[in-house]
Amino acid sequence: MKKISIFYFIFLISLLMNSYSLLSQTKDTITEHCTPKTIIIEDNCQSIMKIKKDYISKNLKLTEQESKSFWPIYNQYLKQEAIIYDKYKIELEKKNIKSQYGKIVPSVSSDEQIIFYLDMYYQTREATTLLEQELYLDLKKVLSPRNLLYFLDLERSFKSRVREKAQGACPRSNK
Repeated sequence: MKKISIFYFIFLISLLMNSYSLLSQTKDTITEHCTPKTIIIEDNCQSIMKIKKDYISKNLKLTEQESKSFWPIYNQYLKQEAIIYDKYKIELEKKNIKSQYGKIVPSVSSDEQIIFYLDMYYQTREATTLLEQELYLDLKKVLSPRNLLYFLDLERSFKSRVREKAQGACPRSNK
């Protein structure tokens, strides 16, 4: 039963990773471009975000004061992270770059598309690294050193597990 719950949890997280673009859109923008499929994805994203927050809440023992300071900072981090990934996805779509499992498909991509993909990949990595560093500096002010270390370990292991478990767990279509 526990393995099924973990698989379901990982499945939902993988949906989140593929749906970052919905997280940063305003309600009006979502309404303009809304299809039944995007509504389902949006609902799944909200569920996944709740699961992730529940996971952190359960495993990270915060004092009342730490909790009051931590959650606004962390929520802002998640929004900013979604914006970064949205930009990445949108830029690749503009160039009609085909991807599979988050990687470019070289057999259907031109050299120009491959270079653009690589440029965007490294720009995105740099932006997320800077964002993570900002998160660290903000949380350093509000969490005890032990809780800060434990949170960063939780965040890292959570993302790592999602990537590992998501490999092949969700069928993906090539656009």
